[in-house]
Amino acid sequence: MYGSEKSTRAGKRRKERRLNVAFAGTILALAVWGCGNNGKTDGYGKAAGYEDAGMDGEVGGEEAVDEDMALDRQEEDLQTASGKAAEAYRDIYERAVQENALGSLETTKAIVDRMGEYGYCAIDQENKNQVNLTHPELVKEWIGLAEEGKDGRQTIFSIMDDGGFIRFDLESEKGTIFVTRSVLHWKGGMPEVDYTERYPAGEWKYSQNGYLFFRKEVPAGYDGSQGYTAIRVEPLDEKCREWNRKYILPIGYGANDMFLEDWTEGEWEVLDFDDLFAKLYSCAYGVPIPYEQSVDGTSYLVPEKEYETVIQSYFSIDKEALRIRQGYVEEKEAYEYRTRGFYDCASSPNIPYPEVVSYEENEDGTVCLTVNAVWPKENMERAFCHEVTVRPMENGGFRYISNRVIPSDENAEPTWYVEKMAYFDTNTTPKASGPICAPIVAPTWSLWLTS
Repeated sequence: MYGSEKSTRAGKRRKERRLNVAFAGTILALAVWGCGNNGKTDGYGKAAGYEDAGMDGEVGGEEAVDEDMALDRQEEDLQTASGKAAEAYRDIYERAVQENALGSLETTKAIVDRMGEYGYCAIDQENKNQVNLTHPELVKEWIGLAEEGKDGRQTIFSIMDDGGFIRFDLESEKGTIFVTRSVLHWKGGMPEVDYTERYPAGEWKYSQNGYLFFRKEVPAGYDGSQGYTAIRVEPLDEKCREWNRKYILPIGYGANDMFLEDWTEGEWEVLDFDDLFAKLYSCAYGVPIPYEQSVDGTSYLVPEKEYETVIQSYFSIDKEALRIRQGYVEEKEAYEYRTRGFYDCASSPNIPYPEVVSYEENEDGTVCLTVNAVWPKENMERAFCHEVTVRPMENGGFRYISNRVIPSDENAEPTWYVEKMAYFDTNTTPKASGPICAPIVAPTWSLWLTS
C-alpha cells in the first residue's frame, strides 16, 4: 500500500468514528429500549428504568470522552440489553439445541411467546411473518406517533432460525424514521451481539391490513443489500395460518406458476407437473427430493410409480392423462424429468410469499382459501390475490381443485417468475442406472447462449 493511500484510509476511518460518536447518544438510548422492568415499555417504547441507567442522550456530559471509550460503551450497553432479552428464553433455546429443534415452528413460537411474557414485542424470522407479533398495541402506538410526525421509539425482536434474533430499534424524529438493526447469536452458550448498524429509513409505510414496511436508504445505483423489512403487526387468524402451512406454503410462488394461472380440476394444460413434482416430493415421501439441480438443468428417468405417487397424491389426474402430458418413456416405464437450471430457477429470496387471509368451508366438503401474495421487496401486502380450492380427504390428505387469480388493476407483474427453458439434446439416449433416479446428460448451453 502506498503511503498516500494509507493516510487517506486512516483519515477515513477517523472520520467514520467521529460520525459514530455523533450518533452515540441516540444509540445508547436505543440500546436499552425494550429492556428493564421485564422489558415493559412506556407509550414511546422506552424501557421503564431508562433514566436510572444514566443515559441522558449526551456523550460524556461536559467533558470530552475518548472516541474509543464512547464506542466501547455503546457496544457494551447494547450487549447488556440484548443479552438480558436473550436470557429470558435460554431454557427454550438449550432444550431446542438438545432436541435438534432449532428453527422449527414450535420452537420459534415458544420463544416469541416467552418474549411476549416479558413485555417484549417479538415476531419470527425477518420477512416470514408466520407467527403473530406480541404486544402489537405498542407498535401501533409508535406508528401513530410517527405518522403524526411526533417523536417516539419502539423495539421489535425478530427471532431467527438459529435461536438468535435481529433487534430493530425504531425511532421517529421530526418526521424521519431511524432504524438501529443489531444481530445477536448464541456463541458457546452465551448470547452475543456481533453486528450493529443505524440508518434512516428511505421508505416506510403502515398498510391498510396491518403491515409495517421499511427499508434502508441507499444511494442511486447501489447494488448491495437493499435492507427491506416487512412486519405483520395485526394478528392473523390461526386457522388461516394452519391452512397456509398445509396447502399453500409448500408450493409458494418460486419456480412454478400454479398460483399465477387460472385452472380447475380436469383442465391441466397450464400446469407444469415437473415443477410441482419438485415442490411436492418431500411432502409425499417425507425426504428431500434426490434429483439435484445443476447450472444447466439435469434430466432424469424417474420410475413411473415414484412420479405418479407424488402427483396423484395432490391432483385427481389419471395416469394415462399424466403420461401423455409429461414425457413418459414407455419402454423404460419411467418419466423423463428435467430439473430447472440455475438460469430458470427464480430461487431469489426477493419473491412474494403467500398468506391465507380468509377461508370458506363449502357444503361439498371443499375449502376455498383467499390468499394474498405479500411482497416485502416492493412494500406490498397484496401483490395479487387468488382463491385456491382444496378438498380435504378423510385420511388426512387433500387434493387441489382449482386456482383463480382475482382480477385487479393493482395486481403486480410477476417479474420473479421465469419460464422453464426448453431444450433437447439429440446426441444422448436416456438410460436408467438405479432404482431411484438415473441422470441422462445435462445438455450444453454454450451454442444456444452465443447464437
